[in-house]
Amino acid sequence: MIRSVFLISIFCISLFSYTKSSDSKNVYYSSEHFKTIIGVGYKDDANLQSLAYKMLDAAEESWKREVVELGFIQPKNSQYKKIDIYIANKSAYNYDLKIYETIDASYAGWAISYSDGTPYFVLNPVLNDIQIKVTIAHEFFHTIQYAYFDETKLDDEKWFSNIWWLEATAVLMEDEVYDDLNDYINFLNPFFEKSYKNFELYNGYHEYSMVVFAKYIKENFGIQIIKDSLSKIESSGKDGFFEIIDLLLEQNHNSNIEIELSRFAKWVSDAPKYFEEGALYPSLVHFSKNDTNPIEKGGMKIIDNVEDGWNMVSLPTLDIDELEIKNQISIWGFENTKWLNNVDKSGYEQLTQTDSSKGYWINSYDKSSIYYTYFDKSDNEIASLPLGWHLLGTTAKLETNYFESANVLIWQYNHDNGWSAFSNNEEMSQKISQLGINELNYISAYSSYWVYIIQ
Repeated sequence: MIRSVFLISIFCISLFSYTKSSDSKNVYYSSEHFKTIIGVGYKDDANLQSLAYKMLDAAEESWKREVVELGFIQPKNSQYKKIDIYIANKSAYNYDLKIYETIDASYAGWAISYSDGTPYFVLNPVLNDIQIKVTIAHEFFHTIQYAYFDETKLDDEKWFSNIWWLEATAVLMEDEVYDDLNDYINFLNPFFEKSYKNFELYNGYHEYSMVVFAKYIKENFGIQIIKDSLSKIESSGKDGFFEIIDLLLEQNHNSNIEIELSRFAKWVSDAPKYFEEGALYPSLVHFSKNDTNPIEKGGMKIIDNVEDGWNMVSLPTLDIDELEIKNQISIWGFENTKWLNNVDKSGYEQLTQTDSSKGYWINSYDKSSIYYTYFDKSDNEIASLPLGWHLLGTTAKLETNYFESANVLIWQYNHDNGWSAFSNNEEMSQKISQLGINELNYISAYSSYWVYIIQ
Protein backbone atom coordinates (compact mmCIF):
# COMPACT_ATOMS: atom_id res chain seq x y z
CA MET A 1 0.00 0.00 0.00
CA ILE A 2 2.78 2.43 0.88
CA ARG A 3 4.54 1.60 -2.39
CA SER A 4 1.33 2.20 -4.34
CA VAL A 5 0.78 5.60 -2.73
CA PHE A 6 4.39 6.54 -3.44
CA LEU A 7 4.16 5.51 -7.11
CA ILE A 8 0.92 7.47 -7.51
CA SER A 9 2.60 10.62 -6.16
CA ILE A 10 5.48 10.18 -8.61
CA PHE A 11 2.99 9.79 -11.46
CA CYS A 12 1.32 13.06 -10.53
CA ILE A 13 4.52 15.11 -10.86
CA SER A 14 5.88 13.17 -13.85
CA LEU A 15 4.80 12.78 -17.44
CA PHE A 16 5.04 9.00 -17.41
CA SER A 17 4.24 6.04 -15.10
CA TYR A 18 6.88 3.77 -13.58
CA THR A 19 7.37 0.44 -11.87
CA LYS A 20 10.05 -0.69 -9.45
CA SER A 21 11.70 -4.10 -9.10
CA SER A 22 14.96 -5.58 -7.88
CA ASP A 23 17.21 -8.63 -7.84
CA SER A 24 20.21 -9.65 -5.78
CA LYS A 25 22.43 -6.89 -7.25
CA ASN A 26 20.28 -4.10 -8.70
CA VAL A 27 17.16 -2.00 -8.24
CA TYR A 28 15.27 -1.23 -11.45
CA TYR A 29 12.92 1.68 -12.12
CA SER A 30 11.06 1.08 -15.38
CA SER A 31 8.99 3.17 -17.79
CA GLU A 32 7.51 2.15 -21.12
CA HIS A 33 10.81 2.11 -23.04
CA PHE A 34 13.57 2.56 -20.45
CA LYS A 35 14.91 1.15 -17.21
CA THR A 36 17.18 3.00 -14.77
CA ILE A 37 19.51 0.86 -12.66
CA ILE A 38 21.25 1.40 -9.32
CA GLY A 39 22.91 -1.02 -6.94
CA VAL A 40 20.65 -2.82 -4.50
CA GLY A 41 22.51 -1.22 -1.62
CA TYR A 42 20.89 2.09 -2.59
CA LYS A 43 17.32 0.78 -2.64
CA ASP A 44 16.24 3.11 0.17
CA ASP A 45 18.04 6.20 -1.13
CA ALA A 46 15.23 8.68 -1.86
CA ASN A 47 17.52 11.07 -3.71
CA LEU A 48 18.69 8.36 -6.09
CA GLN A 49 15.12 7.23 -6.62
CA SER A 50 14.14 10.79 -7.53
CA LEU A 51 17.14 10.96 -9.89
CA ALA A 52 16.07 7.69 -11.52
CA TYR A 53 12.61 9.07 -12.22
CA LYS A 54 14.00 12.31 -13.65
CA MET A 55 16.14 10.29 -16.00
CA LEU A 56 13.15 8.23 -17.08
CA ASP A 57 11.15 11.41 -17.68
CA ALA A 58 13.90 12.78 -19.92
CA ALA A 59 14.32 9.46 -21.73
CA GLU A 60 10.62 9.09 -22.52
CA GLU A 61 10.46 12.74 -23.63
CA SER A 62 13.39 12.05 -25.96
CA TRP A 63 11.67 8.95 -27.34
CA LYS A 64 8.47 10.90 -27.94
CA ARG A 65 10.24 13.69 -29.84
CA GLU A 66 12.91 11.75 -31.74
CA VAL A 67 11.03 8.55 -32.59
CA VAL A 68 7.33 9.41 -32.53
CA GLU A 69 7.33 13.03 -33.76
CA LEU A 70 10.47 13.27 -35.91
CA GLY A 71 10.13 9.73 -37.22
CA PHE A 72 13.61 8.31 -36.65
CA ILE A 73 13.72 4.53 -36.38
CA GLN A 74 13.87 3.18 -32.85
CA PRO A 75 17.06 1.71 -31.37
CA LYS A 76 18.06 -1.88 -32.05
CA ASN A 77 16.04 -4.50 -30.15
CA SER A 78 13.96 -1.83 -28.38
CA GLN A 79 10.76 -3.28 -29.81
CA TYR A 80 11.04 -6.08 -27.24
CA LYS A 81 13.64 -4.84 -24.74
CA LYS A 82 13.82 -1.74 -22.59
CA ILE A 83 16.90 0.46 -22.90
CA ASP A 84 18.93 0.34 -19.72
CA ILE A 85 20.24 3.50 -18.06
CA TYR A 86 22.94 2.77 -15.50
CA ILE A 87 23.42 5.42 -12.84
CA ALA A 88 27.18 5.09 -12.57
CA ASN A 89 29.27 4.91 -9.38
CA LYS A 90 26.25 3.58 -7.50
CA SER A 91 27.05 -0.15 -7.67
CA ALA A 92 24.82 -0.75 -10.71
CA TYR A 93 25.86 -4.15 -12.03
CA ASN A 94 26.13 -4.87 -15.76
CA TYR A 95 25.39 -8.60 -16.14
CA ASP A 96 26.49 -8.65 -19.76
CA LEU A 97 30.00 -7.33 -19.06
CA LYS A 98 30.08 -8.60 -15.47
CA ILE A 99 31.19 -5.22 -14.13
CA TYR A 100 29.90 -2.49 -11.85
CA GLU A 101 29.37 0.59 -14.01
CA THR A 102 31.55 3.58 -13.14
CA ILE A 103 32.21 6.90 -14.79
CA ASP A 104 34.87 9.58 -14.54
CA ALA A 105 33.79 12.94 -13.13
CA SER A 106 34.66 14.66 -16.43
CA TYR A 107 32.00 12.72 -18.38
CA ALA A 108 28.25 13.38 -18.37
CA GLY A 109 27.52 9.98 -19.88
CA TRP A 110 27.76 7.76 -22.92
CA ALA A 111 25.82 5.27 -25.00
CA ILE A 112 27.17 1.84 -25.87
CA SER A 113 25.77 -1.61 -26.69
CA TYR A 114 25.47 -5.03 -25.11
CA SER A 115 26.88 -8.06 -26.90
CA ASP A 116 23.54 -8.60 -28.69
CA GLY A 117 23.54 -5.03 -30.06
CA THR A 118 20.97 -3.63 -27.64
CA PRO A 119 22.07 -0.11 -26.61
CA TYR A 120 22.32 1.19 -23.07
CA PHE A 121 23.43 4.38 -21.28
CA VAL A 122 25.87 5.06 -18.49
CA LEU A 123 25.15 8.40 -16.80
CA ASN A 124 26.91 10.47 -14.17
CA PRO A 125 24.91 10.70 -10.93
CA VAL A 126 25.88 14.35 -10.28
CA LEU A 127 24.08 15.77 -13.33
CA ASN A 128 21.72 18.65 -12.63
CA ASP A 129 18.23 18.80 -14.10
CA ILE A 130 19.26 20.54 -17.32
CA GLN A 131 22.25 18.25 -17.80
CA ILE A 132 20.02 15.21 -17.36
CA LYS A 133 17.68 16.39 -20.10
CA VAL A 134 20.25 17.34 -22.72
CA THR A 135 22.58 14.42 -22.00
CA ILE A 136 19.80 11.87 -22.39
CA ALA A 137 18.42 13.55 -25.53
CA HIS A 138 21.96 13.44 -26.94
CA GLU A 139 22.87 9.89 -25.93
CA PHE A 140 19.48 8.54 -26.94
CA PHE A 141 20.05 9.85 -30.44
CA HIS A 142 23.34 7.98 -30.55
CA THR A 143 21.37 4.77 -29.88
CA ILE A 144 19.10 5.72 -32.80
CA GLN A 145 22.10 6.36 -35.05
CA TYR A 146 23.45 2.88 -34.35
CA ALA A 147 20.16 1.44 -35.62
CA TYR A 148 20.83 2.88 -39.09
CA PHE A 149 24.15 1.12 -39.61
CA ASP A 150 26.41 -1.59 -38.23
CA GLU A 151 29.29 0.23 -36.56
CA THR A 152 31.38 -2.96 -36.58
CA LYS A 153 31.61 -2.64 -40.38
CA LEU A 154 33.38 0.72 -40.13
CA ASP A 155 37.15 0.57 -39.67
CA ASP A 156 38.82 2.95 -37.23
CA GLU A 157 39.78 5.48 -39.89
CA LYS A 158 36.26 5.71 -41.26
CA TRP A 159 34.72 5.76 -37.79
CA PHE A 160 36.85 8.60 -36.45
CA SER A 161 36.59 10.70 -39.63
CA ASN A 162 32.79 10.57 -39.41
CA ILE A 163 32.24 11.18 -35.71
CA TRP A 164 31.75 14.89 -36.48
CA TRP A 165 28.31 14.31 -38.07
CA LEU A 166 27.24 11.80 -35.44
CA GLU A 167 28.05 14.27 -32.65
CA ALA A 168 26.74 17.30 -34.53
CA THR A 169 23.33 15.70 -35.07
CA ALA A 170 23.22 14.33 -31.51
CA VAL A 171 23.78 17.86 -30.16
CA LEU A 172 21.10 19.05 -32.58
CA MET A 173 18.65 16.61 -30.99
CA GLU A 174 19.23 18.19 -27.59
CA ASP A 175 17.64 21.33 -28.97
CA GLU A 176 14.94 19.43 -30.83
CA VAL A 177 13.78 17.75 -27.63
CA TYR A 178 14.32 20.74 -25.32
CA ASP A 179 14.08 23.79 -27.55
CA ASP A 180 13.77 26.22 -24.65
CA LEU A 181 17.09 25.25 -23.02
CA ASN A 182 19.47 26.21 -25.87
CA ASP A 183 22.27 24.31 -24.16
CA TYR A 184 23.84 23.49 -27.53
CA ILE A 185 25.06 27.08 -27.77
CA ASN A 186 27.68 26.22 -25.14
CA PHE A 187 29.34 23.94 -27.73
CA LEU A 188 29.70 26.49 -30.54
CA ASN A 189 32.95 28.29 -29.66
CA PRO A 190 35.43 25.86 -31.28
CA PHE A 191 33.85 26.39 -34.70
CA PHE A 192 33.33 30.13 -34.38
CA GLU A 193 36.90 30.64 -33.19
CA LYS A 194 38.56 28.42 -35.83
CA SER A 195 36.09 28.11 -38.67
CA TYR A 196 38.89 27.14 -41.08
CA LYS A 197 39.38 23.77 -39.39
CA ASN A 198 38.55 20.45 -41.04
CA PHE A 199 34.90 19.43 -40.66
CA GLU A 200 36.14 15.96 -39.71
CA LEU A 201 38.42 17.14 -36.88
CA TYR A 202 37.88 14.94 -33.82
CA ASN A 203 39.44 16.39 -30.67
CA GLY A 204 36.70 16.25 -28.03
CA TYR A 205 35.48 19.79 -28.81
CA HIS A 206 35.27 20.63 -32.49
CA GLU A 207 32.95 17.79 -33.46
CA TYR A 208 30.29 19.06 -31.03
CA SER A 209 30.58 22.61 -32.37
CA MET A 210 29.65 21.30 -35.81
CA VAL A 211 26.06 21.34 -34.56
CA VAL A 212 25.95 24.75 -36.25
CA PHE A 213 26.27 23.02 -39.64
CA ALA A 214 23.65 20.44 -38.63
CA LYS A 215 21.42 23.38 -37.69
CA TYR A 216 22.00 24.94 -41.11
CA ILE A 217 21.14 21.69 -42.89
CA LYS A 218 18.03 21.10 -40.79
CA GLU A 219 16.73 24.67 -41.10
CA ASN A 220 17.16 24.61 -44.89
CA PHE A 221 16.40 21.01 -45.86
CA GLY A 222 14.52 19.45 -42.94
CA ILE A 223 15.08 16.29 -40.92
CA GLN A 224 14.84 13.76 -43.76
CA ILE A 225 18.35 14.49 -45.07
CA ILE A 226 19.74 13.54 -41.64
CA LYS A 227 17.85 10.24 -41.70
CA ASP A 228 19.05 9.50 -45.22
CA SER A 229 22.65 10.34 -44.37
CA LEU A 230 22.76 7.87 -41.48
CA SER A 231 21.54 5.00 -43.64
CA LYS A 232 24.31 5.51 -46.23
CA ILE A 233 27.45 5.61 -44.12
CA GLU A 234 28.35 1.91 -44.52
CA SER A 235 28.40 2.11 -48.32
CA SER A 236 30.02 5.55 -48.60
CA GLY A 237 33.53 6.23 -49.87
CA LYS A 238 36.48 7.63 -47.96
CA ASP A 239 34.79 11.04 -47.53
CA GLY A 240 31.90 9.52 -45.57
CA PHE A 241 29.23 11.99 -44.47
CA PHE A 242 30.89 14.83 -46.38
CA GLU A 243 30.37 12.82 -49.57
CA ILE A 244 26.92 11.59 -48.53
CA ILE A 245 25.54 15.07 -47.81
CA ASP A 246 26.85 16.24 -51.17
CA LEU A 247 25.09 13.32 -52.90
CA LEU A 248 21.78 13.90 -51.09
CA LEU A 249 21.86 17.61 -51.89
CA GLU A 250 22.36 16.82 -55.57
CA GLN A 251 19.69 14.10 -55.69
CA ASN A 252 16.95 15.76 -53.69
CA HIS A 253 17.59 19.50 -53.47
CA ASN A 254 19.19 20.64 -56.74
CA SER A 255 22.30 21.73 -54.87
CA ASN A 256 25.66 20.37 -53.70
CA ILE A 257 28.07 20.67 -50.80
CA GLU A 258 30.11 23.39 -52.54
CA ILE A 259 27.09 25.67 -52.98
CA GLU A 260 25.81 25.01 -49.48
CA LEU A 261 29.19 25.66 -47.83
CA SER A 262 29.19 29.12 -49.40
CA ARG A 263 25.66 29.73 -48.15
CA PHE A 264 26.58 28.32 -44.77
CA ALA A 265 29.55 30.73 -44.65
CA LYS A 266 27.14 33.60 -45.29
CA TRP A 267 24.86 32.39 -42.51
CA VAL A 268 27.57 32.06 -39.85
CA SER A 269 29.07 35.40 -40.94
CA ASP A 270 25.82 37.03 -39.84
CA ALA A 271 24.22 34.45 -37.55
CA PRO A 272 21.58 36.76 -35.97
CA LYS A 273 20.19 37.48 -39.44
CA TYR A 274 19.87 33.88 -40.59
CA PHE A 275 19.72 31.34 -37.74
CA GLU A 276 16.57 31.00 -35.67
CA GLU A 277 18.58 31.48 -32.46
CA GLY A 278 21.56 33.20 -34.07
CA ALA A 279 21.39 36.22 -31.76
CA LEU A 280 22.65 33.89 -29.01
CA TYR A 281 25.63 32.59 -31.04
CA PRO A 282 29.21 33.75 -30.47
CA SER A 283 30.67 36.11 -33.05
CA LEU A 284 32.64 34.53 -35.85
CA VAL A 285 36.34 35.30 -35.55
CA HIS A 286 37.65 37.36 -38.48
CA PHE A 287 41.10 36.92 -40.00
CA SER A 288 43.46 39.30 -41.77
CA LYS A 289 44.42 38.73 -45.41
CA ASN A 290 47.91 37.85 -44.16
CA ASP A 291 46.72 34.99 -41.97
CA THR A 292 48.63 31.83 -42.84
CA ASN A 293 46.20 29.17 -41.61
CA PRO A 294 44.94 27.23 -44.65
CA ILE A 295 41.24 26.54 -45.06
CA GLU A 296 40.92 22.83 -44.37
CA LYS A 297 38.35 20.34 -45.67
CA GLY A 298 34.87 21.82 -45.29
CA GLY A 299 36.17 24.90 -43.49
CA MET A 300 35.62 28.59 -44.17
CA LYS A 301 37.09 31.96 -43.25
CA ILE A 302 35.87 35.50 -43.08
CA ILE A 303 38.68 37.81 -44.19
CA ASP A 304 38.95 41.52 -43.43
CA ASN A 305 40.28 42.54 -46.84
CA VAL A 306 38.02 45.40 -47.92
CA GLU A 307 38.94 49.01 -47.13
CA ASP A 308 37.07 52.23 -47.72
CA GLY A 309 37.36 52.99 -51.46
CA TRP A 310 38.60 50.76 -54.28
CA ASN A 311 39.99 47.29 -53.52
CA MET A 312 41.57 44.51 -55.59
CA VAL A 313 40.18 41.28 -54.16
CA SER A 314 39.36 37.70 -54.98
CA LEU A 315 35.82 36.52 -54.33
CA PRO A 316 34.23 33.14 -53.56
CA THR A 317 32.73 31.18 -56.43
CA LEU A 318 29.07 32.10 -56.15
CA ASP A 319 26.05 33.52 -57.95
CA ILE A 320 26.23 37.28 -57.51
CA ASP A 321 22.77 37.31 -55.90
CA GLU A 322 24.06 34.96 -53.19
CA LEU A 323 27.15 37.05 -52.44
CA GLU A 324 26.77 39.34 -49.45
CA ILE A 325 29.44 41.97 -48.76
CA LYS A 326 28.46 44.77 -46.44
CA ASN A 327 29.14 48.38 -47.45
CA GLN A 328 29.93 47.58 -51.09
CA ILE A 329 28.89 50.07 -53.74
CA SER A 330 29.79 48.02 -56.79
CA ILE A 331 31.78 45.01 -57.97
CA TRP A 332 33.69 45.01 -61.24
CA GLY A 333 35.23 42.14 -63.19
CA PHE A 334 37.23 41.94 -66.39
CA GLU A 335 36.83 39.00 -68.77
CA ASN A 336 37.77 38.56 -72.42
CA THR A 337 38.85 42.22 -72.66
CA LYS A 338 35.44 43.40 -71.38
CA TRP A 339 34.38 45.02 -68.11
CA LEU A 340 31.42 43.61 -66.17
CA ASN A 341 29.68 44.93 -63.05
CA ASN A 342 26.84 44.14 -60.67
CA VAL A 343 25.12 47.52 -61.11
CA ASP A 344 23.38 48.89 -64.14
CA LYS A 345 26.01 50.92 -65.98
CA SER A 346 25.26 51.64 -69.61
CA GLY A 347 27.72 49.98 -71.94
CA TYR A 348 28.91 47.24 -69.55
CA GLU A 349 27.92 43.61 -69.29
CA GLN A 350 26.19 42.34 -66.16
CA LEU A 351 28.28 40.41 -63.63
CA THR A 352 26.12 37.40 -62.69
CA GLN A 353 28.62 35.05 -61.04
CA THR A 354 31.97 35.34 -59.31
CA ASP A 355 34.87 32.88 -59.56
CA SER A 356 37.65 32.50 -57.00
CA SER A 357 40.25 32.18 -59.76
CA LYS A 358 39.32 35.57 -61.22
CA GLY A 359 40.01 39.02 -59.87
CA TYR A 360 37.63 41.85 -58.98
CA TRP A 361 37.55 45.48 -58.01
CA ILE A 362 35.19 46.34 -55.15
CA ASN A 363 34.19 49.90 -54.40
CA SER A 364 33.17 50.22 -50.76
CA TYR A 365 32.09 53.11 -48.57
CA ASP A 366 33.60 51.49 -45.45
CA LYS A 367 35.70 48.56 -44.28
CA SER A 368 34.16 45.14 -44.82
CA SER A 369 34.86 41.43 -44.99
CA ILE A 370 34.53 38.57 -47.48
CA TYR A 371 33.92 34.91 -46.68
CA TYR A 372 35.71 32.05 -48.44
CA THR A 373 35.32 28.28 -48.22
CA TYR A 374 37.40 25.16 -48.73
CA PHE A 375 36.25 25.03 -52.36
CA ASP A 376 37.45 28.52 -53.24
CA LYS A 377 40.71 27.64 -54.98
CA SER A 378 42.84 29.58 -57.43
CA ASP A 379 43.79 27.34 -60.34
CA ASN A 380 45.15 29.73 -62.93
CA GLU A 381 47.51 28.18 -65.47
CA ILE A 382 49.57 31.22 -66.38
CA ALA A 383 51.26 29.57 -69.36
CA SER A 384 47.91 28.88 -71.05
CA LEU A 385 46.61 32.46 -70.85
CA PRO A 386 46.35 34.32 -74.17
CA LEU A 387 48.41 37.44 -74.81
CA GLY A 388 47.15 40.62 -73.21
CA TRP A 389 45.63 41.71 -69.92
CA HIS A 390 43.89 39.47 -67.39
CA LEU A 391 42.41 40.27 -63.99
CA LEU A 392 43.06 37.21 -61.80
CA GLY A 393 42.40 36.31 -58.18
CA THR A 394 44.01 34.12 -55.57
CA THR A 395 43.03 32.71 -52.19
CA ALA A 396 46.65 31.77 -51.44
CA LYS A 397 49.82 33.83 -51.17
CA LEU A 398 51.75 33.68 -54.46
CA GLU A 399 55.50 34.13 -54.71
CA THR A 400 56.87 35.64 -57.92
CA ASN A 401 58.21 32.25 -59.07
CA TYR A 402 54.56 31.23 -59.53
CA PHE A 403 54.72 33.14 -62.84
CA GLU A 404 57.94 31.62 -64.19
CA SER A 405 56.10 29.62 -66.89
CA ALA A 406 55.44 32.77 -68.96
CA ASN A 407 56.79 36.26 -69.61
CA VAL A 408 54.57 38.49 -67.51
CA LEU A 409 54.03 41.97 -66.19
CA ILE A 410 52.15 42.02 -62.87
CA TRP A 411 50.44 45.02 -61.29
CA GLN A 412 48.64 45.18 -57.96
CA TYR A 413 47.10 47.96 -55.93
CA ASN A 414 46.57 48.01 -52.16
CA HIS A 415 45.77 50.70 -49.62
CA ASP A 416 49.08 50.41 -47.81
CA ASN A 417 51.53 50.80 -50.70
CA GLY A 418 49.50 51.99 -53.68
CA TRP A 419 50.58 50.43 -56.98
CA SER A 420 53.37 47.84 -57.16
CA ALA A 421 54.71 45.93 -60.15
CA PHE A 422 56.83 42.94 -61.10
CA SER A 423 58.07 41.45 -64.34
CA ASN A 424 60.23 38.44 -65.13
CA ASN A 425 60.99 40.04 -68.49
CA GLU A 426 64.38 41.72 -68.15
CA GLU A 427 63.58 44.79 -70.24
CA MET A 428 60.27 45.37 -68.52
CA SER A 429 61.81 44.83 -65.08
CA GLN A 430 64.41 47.53 -65.78
CA LYS A 431 61.70 49.99 -66.79
CA ILE A 432 59.82 49.33 -63.53
CA SER A 433 62.98 50.06 -61.57
CA GLN A 434 63.88 53.18 -63.60
CA LEU A 435 60.42 54.67 -63.10
CA GLY A 436 60.70 54.20 -59.33
CA ILE A 437 57.63 51.99 -59.14
CA ASN A 438 57.26 49.91 -55.96
CA GLU A 439 58.56 46.38 -56.39
CA LEU A 440 55.94 43.68 -56.02
CA ASN A 441 57.51 40.80 -54.08
CA TYR A 442 54.45 38.58 -53.73
CA ILE A 443 50.69 38.49 -54.25
CA SER A 444 48.73 38.52 -50.99
CA ALA A 445 46.14 35.85 -50.34
CA TYR A 446 42.51 36.81 -50.96
CA SER A 447 43.51 39.56 -53.39
CA SER A 448 43.50 40.11 -57.15
CA TYR A 449 46.13 41.32 -59.59
CA TRP A 450 46.58 42.39 -63.17
CA VAL A 451 48.76 40.15 -65.32
CA TYR A 452 49.89 41.05 -68.83
CA ILE A 453 51.14 38.15 -70.92
CA ILE A 454 54.07 39.37 -72.98
CA GLN A 455 54.83 38.08 -76.49
